[in-house]
Amino acid sequence: MKIIISLPLLLLTLLITVWCGAAPLPLVTTPPLGEQWFSISLNDERTGFAHQSISKRPEGYEISVDSSVKLTVLGFSREAAIRESYLVNPELALLSFSVEQILDGSSMKIMGKTVANGISLTVENAGKKKSSLLKGKGPVYPAAVLNIYPLMKGFVPGKKYKLKALDTEAQKIKEVVVTAIEVENLPGSGEAFRIQNDLYPFVENDIWVDRQGKTLKESIRDGLVVTQAEDAAGAARFLSQTALAKKDLVFDFSLIKADPPLTDPSRLTRLTVEFSGWPEEIPFPEGRGQKVMGRTGRTLTVTLTGQTGGEETQLTGDERKRYLEGTERIIPEHPRIRALQESILGTEKDQAKGVELFTRWVAENIQGTVTDSQSPVETLQSKQGNCQSHARLYSSLARAAGIPTRFVSGLVWMPGKGFLYHSWAESFVGGNWRTVDPTFGQTPADLTHIRMFDGDAPDDVAPLARIIGRLKARIITQEYPAAPAQ
Repeated sequence: MKIIISLPLLLLTLLITVWCGAAPLPLVTTPPLGEQWFSISLNDERTGFAHQSISKRPEGYEISVDSSVKLTVLGFSREAAIRESYLVNPELALLSFSVEQILDGSSMKIMGKTVANGISLTVENAGKKKSSLLKGKGPVYPAAVLNIYPLMKGFVPGKKYKLKALDTEAQKIKEVVVTAIEVENLPGSGEAFRIQNDLYPFVENDIWVDRQGKTLKESIRDGLVVTQAEDAAGAARFLSQTALAKKDLVFDFSLIKADPPLTDPSRLTRLTVEFSGWPEEIPFPEGRGQKVMGRTGRTLTVTLTGQTGGEETQLTGDERKRYLEGTERIIPEHPRIRALQESILGTEKDQAKGVELFTRWVAENIQGTVTDSQSPVETLQSKQGNCQSHARLYSSLARAAGIPTRFVSGLVWMPGKGFLYHSWAESFVGGNWRTVDPTFGQTPADLTHIRMFDGDAPDDVAPLARIIGRLKARIITQEYPAAPAQ
């Protein structure tokens, strides 16, 4: 006879076993492997994201966490972009770690490992290194495992677990109490194991995890700041769109600094950049003056010359149709777009001149902002928008004039900062694709426009989430026109 035990009865049996003096059975024996994405909200307004990945290693597990957030409370603003990697043993105790963090514009790298009498620590800040020892006996745990620990110990409601946790920001080992509260129903998620910890002093910190140890929700100060698990596709769309918009909450996280910096981007005739951290399964686009000169695993070298002659001389019928018809957010058939393109062009028939006129009009009449207007008509109404808004409006005008045009995204150099994620357009005129940037009024656009993805739909740029925060760049060569002979 097959016996089926309901979940409440199973939990009751577990509790009776505990009360009778037997050791509680662990609900999980390993941390939840794989990826998880989270939204971070302040007063119900999204203000950041977090991404966690857990993988098996010979020593135990590697836990990586990327996060970026901007919080403004009572007039005070706090911005943080953090990349964390922890190697833990099978019991989740810390073995070694590396943390890169940018707090309110100040960057710091912290590395360390467990030694006999504590944690050996090295801090890099402003080009200087400092080593120290955080003294302590017994296992130390990274904050990333505090939510999993009670389930590995059996989860007994009311039981308190006293642990030593590493606080990388304060560079301290803290005594932390994690309390198993109860098993309850979390709206939208079902069964959840509620726990609390005092990692943040004088602040209530509630956490709900599922039976596999995956965090479902975290709440600080009774819902003031909420971290909520979300699906990977939605999170990828949010991160890619936010990075392209250059919003503060992911600006530092998405910025790619390069050494040495470019001296005069507008005059470049040849640029070679080495990128590391590019996913092996994602092809890097070539053509139109952009070539991959070498690739080894996640590292590749890209050269840009801007020379397009002979690379493409005509479009197929399907390509021409694709780059002339409308999409959900590129709307060449809209009456207001058609009227505007006719007004801008006047009697001009040359398509190359039309590209210049459209680029200049959008750059001069649409104010830059981090807000995406979505529809080109909304952009015209508000007279403002981010780089995507500029590129969609330009693409709509060019297609309305019969100029095949595509929406592209990738990197552009921002003087004094580095490479930023950006969107622009390419128009097919004179037998070749011409790169134009209607945000900065460049036609042709300078060589620092490194194309990565085509398409204006959210899913077209969502793969950016795979590289944002992970990509690094090194300038190999930067060439400029020869100085005139004296």
